[in-house]
Amino acid sequence: MVQSVANEELEGKIKEYIDIAEKFLEPYRQKIFEILLTDYLRGAHAPQEAPTKVEVTPPPVPKKYVIPIGVRAFLQQYSVPEDRIQKLFLIDTEGEEIQPIYHLKTTVVADAQIQLALLTALENALKLERKFEFSVEAVRERCKELRLYDAPNFNAIFKRKSDFFKSLKDEEHVELSPDGKAELAEVILAITE
Repeated sequence: MVQSVANEELEGKIKEYIDIAEKFLEPYRQKIFEILLTDYLRGAHAPQEAPTKVEVTPPPVPKKYVIPIGVRAFLQQYSVPEDRIQKLFLIDTEGEEIQPIYHLKTTVVADAQIQLALLTALENALKLERKFEFSVEAVRERCKELRLYDAPNFNAIFKRKSDFFKSLKDEEHVELSPDGKAELAEVILAITE
């Protein structure tokens, strides 16, 4: 009985493959029929394996840069929307590379110097575990790059705006004061509108 069922199934498949092969041009019919029948016979006589469970892992979700808590607190304190950060900087997912993309709107060199100092402090704070601080030399170099460098007055401009900084004694680590952070918030809002 089992043999009879298997023969009937084989005959049905042969007829099906003949019908399929006849749809092609004469020179190809024989080869198509042989391939279909061979494939069927291999599958019909192969030992049946239990289907293996295939685990599909979803593709990795690209990480998104997370603004450090200190910067988020600053933004909330001064009512600056978080999306303004993306208008100022291009940041990789780990926050290791940060590239400024902002354009200063002021043409007054003294104001531009202070804005660059404040924005450099923000850039440093965006790097994980950093403070709102900058190096005077780094700001000097940025001013030179942007042709905003006023050599005779460079240090005097910082001294005139000393209330923006906790101290100017350590020029490698000049940290923003609360007044400096308030000014930074205004600068952010002004140049990202």
